Amino acid sequence: AHASQGMSDEIRYVDRSKGERNQAYQVTQPDVVPRSRTTGASAPLLWRIESPRSDKHVRSSYIFGTIHIDDQQVMDIPDSVTRRLSVANSLLLELELNDINSIDILRKMLFTDGKNLQQFLSQANFDRVTQALAETGNHLPADVLSLLKPWAAMLMLIRPENSSGTFLDKKLANLARQSGTPVLGLETIDEQLSVFDNIPIEDQITLLDSAIERLPEKTESFQQLLQAYLSGDLYRIVAVSVSQEPEDARLAKLVRSSLIDRRNQTMFNRMQQQLQEGNAFIAVGALHLPGEQGLLYKLEQAGYRLVRLGYRD
Repeated sequence: AHASQGMSDEIRYVDRSKGERNQAYQVTQPDVVPRSRTTGASAPLLWRIESPRSDKHVRSSYIFGTIHIDDQQVMDIPDSVTRRLSVANSLLLELELNDINSIDILRKMLFTDGKNLQQFLSQANFDRVTQALAETGNHLPADVLSLLKPWAAMLMLIRPENSSGTFLDKKLANLARQSGTPVLGLETIDEQLSVFDNIPIEDQITLLDSAIERLPEKTESFQQLLQAYLSGDLYRIVAVSVSQEPEDARLAKLVRSSLIDRRNQTMFNRMQQQLQEGNAFIAVGALHLPGEQGLLYKLEQAGYRLVRLGYRD
């Protein structure tokens, strides 16, 4: 998907993964999702990152959009992805996925300052959370449950079921380590979870309430996102994600800014050394790619040329 720029400042990407040469897709606005005009087989969310002209001696790197689940259709990684990964100098993930201590993660999810979840919810709503967590397979001791932060309870409710203990990003990390490729994290687990801590407690509660209300739609919502990802249509993924955002426009903007936009800048800054060294393979959640705050746009603005690759490339 190479970038072209017309009379305006609007950046477009020509998607060559499906045999097309003249179809352009706007990527400047994450909330504007043009109808896809592509035909043919889907393609992986894989782009070659070609260095600016002044750095032509640097080998190209690659960026791959992932989805953090273990569905077999996703876990069957395309050959065009594994071939690049197998010869990469480094693999950059959102997290290193190496020595993440589950106890440390749990501590981050719990109140440690004397507060508890029941202080912020009515008894009826607390009971609803308890029941909803149990119904989604999260059987926690009552004393632990009462200490969950609202955002932590929300995440436990909305996360897809995972019985395998792995997911796409973790499989990529394992493949890299098997071939001796260094695996680097663009964030730390503390940084990633602190994003949620920085959301005001009142908004955390609203998000938790919304998650409970939408539980009956959870399976359908997950399937919509999965099918969008498998389609290889980045803008369809955005459209599905937007449809599942909080109805409150202010809160939706806050969540997008906190969970996507600000993290994008951090990840973009931290991948620069490996991009300059060349032959890096970057794999991050697909929602980090599109939009004027997205990684594709940031890379293009920095002078890189992006070429989208198909299954056979």
